[in-house]
Amino acid sequence: MSRVFAAGLRETAARRGPGSWAAHLQSLLLEQSARFREVWERHEVGVRFDDHKRFVNPEAGLMELECQSLLDPVQSHMLLVYAAVPGSETQEKLRLLSVRCHTDRPSGRPV
Repeated sequence: MSRVFAAGLRETAARRGPGSWAAHLQSLLLEQSARFREVWERHEVGVRFDDHKRFVNPEAGLMELECQSLLDPVQSHMLLVYAAVPGSETQEKLRLLSVRCHTDRPSGRPV
């Protein structure tokens, strides 16, 4: 993830210029973070998140999700949307977790 965020910052700082908040953030990170300097020195651009994610939920166990990233290039905002493959074991785990979440309230009533 460090590579993805560093590449995104590189793109944004280049697009917005040396007086931008992105350029300021770049300077701060280069001064204060050895890990950031290590990743920054790769000069990577266009690095993206992997589309397939694996999460371990304490109650449901391993869940495999597909990830889409939606980017607003003007604001440099990114929205990550996770979805289970229809008919998969993970889809059933998410359904069970949502039922539990909605009924696991002090009143016992659904949300």
